[in-house]
Amino acid sequence: MLRLFNLATSADARNGDGALTPERADPASLLDSLSDGLLTTDAHDRVTYANRAAAGLFARDRDALIGEALVKLFARDSGDVVRFGQIAARDGLAQCYEADVAGRDDCTLSVGAARLDEANGSAGTVLTLRDVTDMRRAHQELAKSESRYRHLFEDASDAIMTFDSLGRFTSVNDAGERISGYDRDELIGRFFGPLLPLSELPRAVMEFRKALSGQPGQFESVVVRKDGERRHITITYSCPQRSREVLCLIRDATEEKQLQQQLVQSEKMGAIGQLVSGVAHELNNPLASITAFAQLMLSDGNLTKEDHHATEVIASESRRAARIIHNLLTFARQHKAEKTYADINQVIENALELRGYDLSVRGIQIERSYADPAPSTMVDAYQLQQVILNLITNAEQAMAGVERAHHRLTVRTRRDGETIRIEIEDTGPGIPPDNLERIFNPFYTTKPVGHGTGLGLSISLGIISEHGGRIWAEKVLGAGARFCVDLPRVAPPAGADSAVSAPVSAPAEGLRILVADDEAPIRQALTRFLEKSGHLVVAVDSGTGALDAVRDHVFDAVLLDIRMPDISGKTVFEQWQNEQPELARRVVFVTGDMVSADLQRFLSGTGQPFIAKPFDLEVVLQVLNRSRS
Repeated sequence: MLRLFNLATSADARNGDGALTPERADPASLLDSLSDGLLTTDAHDRVTYANRAAAGLFARDRDALIGEALVKLFARDSGDVVRFGQIAARDGLAQCYEADVAGRDDCTLSVGAARLDEANGSAGTVLTLRDVTDMRRAHQELAKSESRYRHLFEDASDAIMTFDSLGRFTSVNDAGERISGYDRDELIGRFFGPLLPLSELPRAVMEFRKALSGQPGQFESVVVRKDGERRHITITYSCPQRSREVLCLIRDATEEKQLQQQLVQSEKMGAIGQLVSGVAHELNNPLASITAFAQLMLSDGNLTKEDHHATEVIASESRRAARIIHNLLTFARQHKAEKTYADINQVIENALELRGYDLSVRGIQIERSYADPAPSTMVDAYQLQQVILNLITNAEQAMAGVERAHHRLTVRTRRDGETIRIEIEDTGPGIPPDNLERIFNPFYTTKPVGHGTGLGLSISLGIISEHGGRIWAEKVLGAGARFCVDLPRVAPPAGADSAVSAPVSAPAEGLRILVADDEAPIRQALTRFLEKSGHLVVAVDSGTGALDAVRDHVFDAVLLDIRMPDISGKTVFEQWQNEQPELARRVVFVTGDMVSADLQRFLSGTGQPFIAKPFDLEVVLQVLNRSRS
């Protein structure tokens, strides 16, 4: 033992004059003052010395430690570590290990062991002991925390990326790989710029500089994936180390953006619907007058051949204008999705009629090749018309970018077993093979900025998929593109109304009919036609006039315009329902507005028949006959 402390007694046991002091000359007192434990063992690993700190660490009396086998002082699980450490230390290899104290679950010691040569020539060991329980617990908690945050980092649904001060990737989680399409090894060390469109890069660099200055923030951008697909993203950033590191949380907002665009489009269509409703009502009234008088003139046998032909042209063009307005109203109307048994050829014709003039003035010839007989199936005709219009508009825009003497838009339908095939083919520049599938991705567009949202084809894909069909694009040999739509043939449900109504005979002559309409030409045309058909007609120009007329006369039928300037037909009807319910049941409504949702609910709620302007005069007789029966 004295050899162990020679240095202490020679250096520390002297005062400033070089003389030994009693306090410093005592090695045992010096070792007992250490905060770390100290043990010595003999060649058989039995304790030969223990300082006060060592006795405290093992919670034993110091004398009880002397002669105790070292391995018994430690927990059984630590026995092998202690034995190996002793063997290696006696062989001259200094050891450092951790071991748990026997009988104390909450005490872990850091043990340093070295060879100690005894005076008798045998080799023992000297061990230093330090309680590292708190340190070990702190390390375990730190490891748990790091593991927890590593899992949070890797398992996050949003991309988490960090960048150095030069904008180079320093870490990327799994979601970052998914949103970019790159492996993290391909990103680490790269500048973020190539992942953004050139149009988005200046804004991104500006936001990055703000982040480096310590300002947190958020902005929207677009990422170009490895496969070329563009995704809308929302980036939230902060700066953990100012001027050194930027942390970004990146969320894929493509679907949210798509829903937002659809909502904007829906609101836009709603506004257009309201505008169209008002315009249609104003157009339908004069059209109704023109159509009615043309029919009256055609029924006059005194017309010359030339006049008869001219009148037929007037009637035909009036009906054409009426169909265009009807299709426009159908397209703009906010309606509940509903599948009906529809003629596919007619749905396409309705769409072509809306775009026919524009195609004609652009020099685009329309070629039709329809299946005969016309294929029919259960579809939402409004949604399918939206798809057809979108494909026609895309073809029109594609052909506008190619200089050619004549362009051609070919529309085909055919049956293929239990499938109905629709093909729309153009003579434009065509679609590159790499884009044939990507064009259906949301926001993907080849059009210039401001000429499209990139949603049309993705919405069309959704509509066709909901119908159990599929849509795809093909490159036409030579030049152009062909879009194909397959729809399953679905029979109408049992008991559904037939699309073709049986002819209805005219009502018996001699009815007393009240005509209430604020449009003088319509009143005059209806009066002349109905009187010519053998009926007695009283015509009034307002709701007030209608209320006054029924006080003086009894009517078999009432043709009641819904929109009138003083009292609306709706108000008149509701008053009759309360005061003269029998008369209310004889009402046939006449209206030029079939878009208004409120009006549709009102008409549906009354259960009364109605006639939409403009109308064929023969239809008036048929409706009157149905209402009478």
